[in-house]
Amino acid sequence: MSAIPKELHGLKVEVVRSKRKTSALHIIGDELQIRVPNRVRDGKIVEILETKERWIRNKVVQLQSRPKSKERDFVSGESFSLFGKNLKLKVLEGGRVGTKLDGDYLFTNVRSSEIGEVRKFRIKTYIEKWYIQEAYKRLEDKVIKFSEIIRVSPREIKVKNYKTRWGSCDKKGRLTFNWHLIKAPHSIVDYVVIHELCHMVQSNHSPKFWHEVEKYDPSYKDHKKWLKLNGAELIR
Repeated sequence: MSAIPKELHGLKVEVVRSKRKTSALHIIGDELQIRVPNRVRDGKIVEILETKERWIRNKVVQLQSRPKSKERDFVSGESFSLFGKNLKLKVLEGGRVGTKLDGDYLFTNVRSSEIGEVRKFRIKTYIEKWYIQEAYKRLEDKVIKFSEIIRVSPREIKVKNYKTRWGSCDKKGRLTFNWHLIKAPHSIVDYVVIHELCHMVQSNHSPKFWHEVEKYDPSYKDHKKWLKLNGAELIR
């Protein structure tokens, strides 16, 4: 039996097993995620990848033909996003180091002695720390809001730096979200929160599950499509 490849057409292969009933392939950034039911063995996963090899190759070609996002320099004037709103970075020397939001600006203070790549790394770190803190607060508010509507009671909320998923809900009702998610418009974030909370009602991705999602987000198909088209840009 062939082993599951670690890489395919330049994409890192990640296998995600869950209680779902069907298999699905997703390309996010530089990773190919194959989601399968728990019972599916490695040999079957290899067969799925072989069957979908042409689709994967064509998708990679499409992605490579898209204009590549410019690598960030982390200097004043660069744009960042919060719930779809454009924010401008303003780098300041001195004062208390870190990042804070004021109006439409992300003010980031660094030490004057930090220059070049060191400064770039520090600014990146401060901004990511700010995003993570904001993500926890903002997503917690949304979880509380939609939990009351859906009538479920999650036990815990966490944020992580996922590369291939936007959220997860385990069988104990513990929710985890990708902190990059708060860069997307509110409607997209709401969809992901609703999606994960609905797993507390239906643990798989059956028609019953999607019916639950549609009850609370009638436009979920559009929001799901938006994430597929724009998700990689959020993670950069």
